[in-house]
Amino acid sequence: MIALHNLHIGYSKRILSCEEIHLERGKVYILIGKNGAGKSTLLKTISKQLKPLSGQIFVDGCEIQSIPTRDFPKLVSFVPVQFPHMDYVRASEYIAAGRAPYTDLLGRITDADAEEIDQAIKLLEIEALRTRFTTQLSDGEKQLVSIAKSVAQQTPIILLDEPTAFLDYANKKRVLYFLKEAAEKLNKCILLSAHDINLCLEFTEDFLVVEANKKSLKVMVNPTKDALLACAFGEEN
Repeated sequence: MIALHNLHIGYSKRILSCEEIHLERGKVYILIGKNGAGKSTLLKTISKQLKPLSGQIFVDGCEIQSIPTRDFPKLVSFVPVQFPHMDYVRASEYIAAGRAPYTDLLGRITDADAEEIDQAIKLLEIEALRTRFTTQLSDGEKQLVSIAKSVAQQTPIILLDEPTAFLDYANKKRVLYFLKEAAEKLNKCILLSAHDINLCLEFTEDFLVVEANKKSLKVMVNPTKDALLACAFGEEN
């Protein structure tokens, strides 16, 4: 579903690279690495917010730079770690923005769009937030609303930059469980960055790790905690 070929990413200088990595549908991949290792940069590059310094990224067999801008949001959705500041926008309206790739030029929401929005709100169990303004939401509530927007977008690939960062433990588990269910039952490819290694090991066996001091990516399947710590941080627990 996602293929990285001889990829080098960064801004003016290389931050991170990989030779050949393939990520499949039906799985949740957890992106692990030190702060500043390039995790956010990788997610932004796959989501076409940044161009790679060299190499190629393929989504469903198509090189992403060749995919028209109007079509890309139907393939890949991105949940940033920071919620945008937006005045006078209700949570339901923000979630509705996930339907933008499918609306007409006037952005009119159809009954089918409204159904997808309602379904996303129900799946994330955030009905109580529907009519509240986004400026009235806590950081954790904003994260849940952002995830609901990506669900309403109905993309086969979902990228999330630390989606559990501002959530309490119960909601961290709920979000990870939901993402796992979405990947397996809806056949999505989900890639998210996270720091809660103990919790992540409960929900997936597939990790994408930034190797400590090497500036390179490595796929690890069913690793132990010690192996993850040694690879990503150069230490053992």
